[in-house]
Amino acid sequence: MVSRWTAAAGVERVAATGGGPNGATLGPDGALYVTQNGGMTPDTRTTAGIQRVDADGDVALVLTSVAGRALEGPNDLAFGPDGRLWFTDPRGPADPSRNDRSGRLFAVDLASGEGEVVLEVGPVFPNGIAFLPDGTLVWTESFSRRVMTLADGRPRLLIELPDRHAPDGLCIGDDGRLYVASTYAHCVSVLDGGEIVDRLVCGDGMVTNCCFGGTDLYVTESRRGTLWRFGLEDVRASTAFGGSTAS
Repeated sequence: MVSRWTAAAGVERVAATGGGPNGATLGPDGALYVTQNGGMTPDTRTTAGIQRVDADGDVALVLTSVAGRALEGPNDLAFGPDGRLWFTDPRGPADPSRNDRSGRLFAVDLASGEGEVVLEVGPVFPNGIAFLPDGTLVWTESFSRRVMTLADGRPRLLIELPDRHAPDGLCIGDDGRLYVASTYAHCVSVLDGGEIVDRLVCGDGMVTNCCFGGTDLYVTESRRGTLWRFGLEDVRASTAFGGSTAS
C-alpha cells in the first residue's frame, strides 16, 4: 500500500501495490516509483522489482532485472543527477546472523531499460540511498551501521553510527545535512560533516524513513504505525499523527 497524509484529509490510500513496498520517489514524469521487495510473508508475496504508480493510482511493474541480474528485494531508490534511477537491493534476510549475501547498488535508464550493477558491497544490507547537493551518491548499510559515499568509483566511509543506530532510509536537507532514520535508537540522526549534531526522537518507535515536505521533516516509524513531523524552525517540537506508515 502507498498512502499520503494531508492536514485536511488525514491518511488516504494512493495505490495498492501488493507485496512489500519499501521506498518511494517522485519521477521526472510525475509518476511515483516504488521499490517492491516482494513481501515479507508467504501470503503477501509478489514479484520483486520497481513499480510505477501513476496519478490515478494505477500500478505497473516496470523492472524485475537489470543487466541480467534478477532483483531480489529492492529497498530504496533515488533519481541521480545523470537522470538514471539508482536503488539498493540488500538481498537475504534482514538479520546479520543469517545473511551472508552481498548487497547491490543498481542504476538504470528507465527510457532505454539499460542499467548496471554499480557496486557489490558485501553482506551489509545496503538500505537508504540519496544524492548530496553536489551529486555525490550516499547510502546506508544497516548491518555495519555505516553511512557511505561513492568517491571516484570507490566506496568511502562517511560515518559509523553508534550502537543501536542501525540506519534505514535517509534524506538530504537544503542545508546539506543528512537526516538518517536510526531504527533501534528511535530517532532520526542529523549528520553534519560526518558527525551527529542532533537526534530527532520519535518516542519509542522503530524509525524507518524520512523526507522533506516544504520546511518540515516527515518521519515514518513501524512499531506504532505513526507519521511524525518536525518543523525545522524548531526541530525539537514535534507532532505525531496516527495512521499507516509510508516508506
